[in-house]
Amino acid sequence: MMSEEFSEMIRRSKVYDLGQPYWWGMPVHPEDPPFLIYLYRYHEQTKKIFENIVPDLGFADSIELITTSMHSGTHIDALCHMSRNGKINGGLNAAEFETHKGYTDYGVDKVPIIVRRAVLLDFPALKGLDVLPERYEITPRDIEEALRAENVELRSGDAALVRTGYGRYMTTDGEKYLHKFAGLTAESARYLATKKISVACSDNLAFGVPKPFELHQVFLVDNGIFMVKSMNLEELAEDKAYVSTLIITPLKIRGATGSLVRPIALVA
Repeated sequence: MMSEEFSEMIRRSKVYDLGQPYWWGMPVHPEDPPFLIYLYRYHEQTKKIFENIVPDLGFADSIELITTSMHSGTHIDALCHMSRNGKINGGLNAAEFETHKGYTDYGVDKVPIIVRRAVLLDFPALKGLDVLPERYEITPRDIEEALRAENVELRSGDAALVRTGYGRYMTTDGEKYLHKFAGLTAESARYLATKKISVACSDNLAFGVPKPFELHQVFLVDNGIFMVKSMNLEELAEDKAYVSTLIITPLKIRGATGSLVRPIALVA
């Protein structure tokens, strides 16, 4: 049974949808497979099929087929997603867990449901801008200044929500979203890791500037910090909701390197 106090907290909380939409032709990493959605069957087709199964109901349905990687749009990276010299988090040999059907361990099915205190780092607001300059490199000093300006602290186990402003371009300007974004440096990722965060989140796809792959290694390989990318952080920023409760439920796809997700944030 849900306590009255907890029920009241949920009732008073504002829910923020941090997920981006998915659609045919959406911007994905240039080396990744595209997101494709097909109508596999149509109502006119199935009406004839179900006439013999459930007569007199006039029943029909439609169903789709989706082809994508688990790294399209808003998604979470599992620890098996990135390696350094063939080693994943913990110094384990990635090849020992690889099969054609996915990973035998450390896949996204091993990622727990995430419920964490989250801190929004609104870097455009810190600079008095709507969007950071193209290819701007967010420094550890920027992180410290954002925390001071927002009067918040990052605690052990927290999620860090990195806003660059480029999330607005996902649905309006794929070229700018994919190639002109701002982001953290690897040095900044190391700085956040010293804060013992558990999840690193960004409103762009690649997360890092100028070396996004190194940043991934810092978070995933060196520190076992899950990464969530392509979040929509605009409404949180508008409301200056710097501290929230982040909830993410990855799909339990055995052996997958990541999962599409629709994160939410609760602010009481």
